[in-house]
Amino acid sequence: MNYIWKIIMHLNAKVFCLLMFFTCVGVSLYCGFKISVPPEPLKDGTGKTPELIEPPEITLMDFVSNQLVSTSLIVPVDPFRPTIEAIFTNAAERAAFIAALKKAKEEATGVGGGKDGKKADPFAHLRKKEKVPGQEVGPSGRPMITPNLTYTGYFKRPDGTEVAVFHDSVDKTSQFYDQGNKVRGVDIIGADLKNASLRMDDGSTREIKIGDSVQLAPIEAPPPPPPEKPAAKVPGKKMTPAQREAFIAKRKAEAAAIIKKKNANAKPANNKKR
Repeated sequence: MNYIWKIIMHLNAKVFCLLMFFTCVGVSLYCGFKISVPPEPLKDGTGKTPELIEPPEITLMDFVSNQLVSTSLIVPVDPFRPTIEAIFTNAAERAAFIAALKKAKEEATGVGGGKDGKKADPFAHLRKKEKVPGQEVGPSGRPMITPNLTYTGYFKRPDGTEVAVFHDSVDKTSQFYDQGNKVRGVDIIGADLKNASLRMDDGSTREIKIGDSVQLAPIEAPPPPPPEKPAAKVPGKKMTPAQREAFIAKRKAEAAAIIKKKNANAKPANNKKR
């Protein structure tokens, strides 16, 4: 728009006004000519009428009516199952179909299918805990696990005793151990800020860095903790109407005594005018 405005500003004003004047005169003469000379009206019976395009038909009703024709309805047939005609006409096919239908219904509802006529649990395979292949089991039936002992810290007491901090993966706890203590059968020979010396249960000596772990001999997993029992509710003693009135009167007397004592200790206000 700025470019067009610059072109207009550089035009000759006189030529531009004359051009606009003659353009307006030409448009006015053309409009007057069209008004003074009206077009020739149409005459009846002369000329060829335009051919109208036939509107498209709505074929929805035809489609619905064709679907209701018996010849157009085709029932799909499963080649691996007997047809409906065979089930209702052949006695053997009908008996096999009814037996298969009854069995499928019993399996779906969990009725029948078990030994001695008992109900079979359809979710038994989900509740069954399968053993991991190659997993060893202890004498109590619990799986065997390998505890890890991690050297996590070092501390020197004011009396000069060196203490090492080890984390037990089974108990998931960290404890302080002095020199000569045992951790799951492992003797602690010594420890410093970087390393800790251990004597394993087989008599060999091993040195681990701080933050490293050592695997011990497999042990049986501890039993799960017993579920916590909810605390028993202690039944409260109900007050008789007389006891309730005595309790309320006692509370009122105590409150009145407190207020009276507070008012007695308060300093009297000095209302004298100076």
